[in-house]
Amino acid sequence: MQVRVPSARRNGRSGEIADAPAGRPRPFRADGEVLPPTEVQDLPGRPLPVVYMPLLGFLVIVAALYGLVVDDAYRLVSAMTRQTWRAQDAVTLTTVPVLLWATWRARAGSLGAHLVSVGILIWLTYGYAHLSIGAPFNAMFLIYLSVMTLSGFAMLDGLLRVDVVAAWPAFAHVPRRAAAWFLAIAGVGVGVLWLSEIIVALPDGLPTNIHLAELPNPTWVLDLGWIIPTALAAALMLRRRRPAGPVIAGPMLVMLLVLSVTMLTAVPFALAAGLGADPVVSQQLVVFTLLFTVLGGIEIWLLTRARRRLGVVTASWLRRGWWPDTR
Repeated sequence: MQVRVPSARRNGRSGEIADAPAGRPRPFRADGEVLPPTEVQDLPGRPLPVVYMPLLGFLVIVAALYGLVVDDAYRLVSAMTRQTWRAQDAVTLTTVPVLLWATWRARAGSLGAHLVSVGILIWLTYGYAHLSIGAPFNAMFLIYLSVMTLSGFAMLDGLLRVDVVAAWPAFAHVPRRAAAWFLAIAGVGVGVLWLSEIIVALPDGLPTNIHLAELPNPTWVLDLGWIIPTALAAALMLRRRRPAGPVIAGPMLVMLLVLSVTMLTAVPFALAAGLGADPVVSQQLVVFTLLFTVLGGIEIWLLTRARRRLGVVTASWLRRGWWPDTR
């Protein structure tokens, strides 16, 4: 038989090879050129430069160690907030080796590892945006800004360069419906919680969870302006079976899992600081433990199930640039 394959072209037409074996589809470049398996690792659609993630990891380590070691790193805030940020530093330190490993695996062609790395980048952007606008000025301010900028750009790069159409077959059996319901319920629940604190104080009052100098709590800003809308959009896309849905939902679940671990880690930090003697804080710690244990368990279950059911991508899922026509 005759099989049409890309070969030397004349007048823009592909050549035909007689009796060519008809085998399984082979990996494609974004422009349709067939590549041998050994060349799939060298696609031009590569992630950021090799030194990018180690540099980001180094800055994260510096900032996190500062928060853990320096006593007045988080001055002027409540004792519970201080211990929560220190717990955040501890958990963030553990994400650095995971980020470097996931980036390395993504360079080898792992779509799942790429989505994990994007999820950690969302967490870093979220956490250091929080410290950049919410923590009292300290020696790490420029480091906070640098981490926020580097991780934010890498997050966008990691999301926008995924060819969602090429990657879509890999998500054929992942638990889309369960993930959509979880993201929708979690997003609406947190949104109602924050809005209940804000709306009751309108028009002339102040919410009880107000921040320094009566400024809005940065958690409200980031959650209501970014995290919650993204979670709801991902849930809607999953329900409508849009190709971009799993690409956004997967990293969001990773980010939310890191957040759950952080809030659980804040409990022993608060107890070690003697905050358990305060009845109000003690009740808050019980709520943290119960709520984030349940949320973390669901997130682990969804991610584990998705990992087991993630299919193989036969086409190149990483584009050369942010836009489809980038050369």
